[in-house]
Amino acid sequence: MGEEMTKKEPGRIVVITGSTGAGKSTTCAEFVNQQDDLWLHFGVDLFFGKLVPRKFIDGGGSRSGEGLYTAPDDPAGVDGPWHMALGPLGAGMMHSFHSMVAEAARSGQNVVLDHIAMVDPPVLADCIACLAGLPVYFVALKPPVEVIPKRIDERLESIVATLGREHAVRNSENKKKVARFIYDRIFAHDCFDLVIDTDRHAPAEVARMIGDAMGDCRGGAFPELARRLENGFAPFASK
Repeated sequence: MGEEMTKKEPGRIVVITGSTGAGKSTTCAEFVNQQDDLWLHFGVDLFFGKLVPRKFIDGGGSRSGEGLYTAPDDPAGVDGPWHMALGPLGAGMMHSFHSMVAEAARSGQNVVLDHIAMVDPPVLADCIACLAGLPVYFVALKPPVEVIPKRIDERLESIVATLGREHAVRNSENKKKVARFIYDRIFAHDCFDLVIDTDRHAPAEVARMIGDAMGDCRGGAFPELARRLENGFAPFASK
């Protein structure tokens, strides 16, 4: 069986990014239902909500600072700007997440990836490196930034099912505080294969737009971003 699997053509990958509340998970669910072929739906919320122990999850986990976490820019000013960072275990977690997607695709599986592909911390760079050589179509969901907090509130109950109510409430409040940071770090570049305003289009329509545009998923965005990384172009230049 192992030899047979290694001979398969790689599966296609659609990476759907956007800040929390942009509609990624709902769009991915619509997408897999609309496709005739089998697509696996794998996402950052699933990975950190189910595969990573709860104590490492932002919003109250006793060791959340060791993973991917949010924090105020000024520890004394919690009502000011917040940021997201990788703790000492965070980079390894994120690399494992991307590697799982890459191995699934190499075994012939199609994967739609629900992600927060930020430039800084270097989540996007690791994703590009792990998926190098695979057919990737890179989609950004970009509603106006001011609608994001309301959308985070609307999806609270779905997070409660994963984290429990107390932890989910803290997690959601933190996400609202850090929403602008994530938005800016995702859109620190303009290199996407497709950008959709999810305030103007419903999830089913967004999913159809992606399906109509993706072709064989050999988009130009990831190869171009890899070239920028290799050459130190902004926004990937060393600081």
